[in-house]
Amino acid sequence: MLKNLLPLLLLLHKSFSEEEYSGIELWCRDLPEELVTCSEGEIRRSTQAYPVCSDTMVSHCCNSSRVIMSKCYPKAGVVCIPNGATKAEVFGGNSIAFERPKSCRYVTGYDYRTTLILSVFLGMFGIDRFYLGYYGIGLFKFCTFGFFLLGQLVDIILIATQTVKPADGSDYLIGLYGPILTEVQIQNHTYFQYDDYFYKKYADEF
Repeated sequence: MLKNLLPLLLLLHKSFSEEEYSGIELWCRDLPEELVTCSEGEIRRSTQAYPVCSDTMVSHCCNSSRVIMSKCYPKAGVVCIPNGATKAEVFGGNSIAFERPKSCRYVTGYDYRTTLILSVFLGMFGIDRFYLGYYGIGLFKFCTFGFFLLGQLVDIILIATQTVKPADGSDYLIGLYGPILTEVQIQNHTYFQYDDYFYKKYADEF
């Protein structure tokens, strides 16, 4: 507990010598959010997403796993151990101490509106599937007139709900204020907030 308070104390006493904080074992990645500033880079206006690692050589980019590494800078005066180091350092507020993963949208250029328009007007010929990279399904729809229009109707629903995405696994290019659907999952870190009625009804069971 005392080791976790040392960086906060050193913020008030920045004139400590190196020997006095060399015994600190607090890693920078474990610092509270109030002492760290993280930056993911700039979002492109044309795609409303971060640059993709596969087509640009930039430091802040989103990979195919939909993860972008944020560059985190401890605030001035904070003392902690950065990644790749063995002892604590005093940071000045502009030095990268560690990287933190953050989810992002992996956009390679397939436009959502274009796909939906192709599916509505040319879906019976499989043009929408050709555009997304599903050439086999596109050829099948072309030969069967959209599987007798039934396949076209199904694809319109699947594309409109963004269930079917490009064959390369990327997300659709959707403009600002566009209909971006985000999948919500329940996991071990999911926080449930109950109302007063729930507590009154099930209070005896807890």
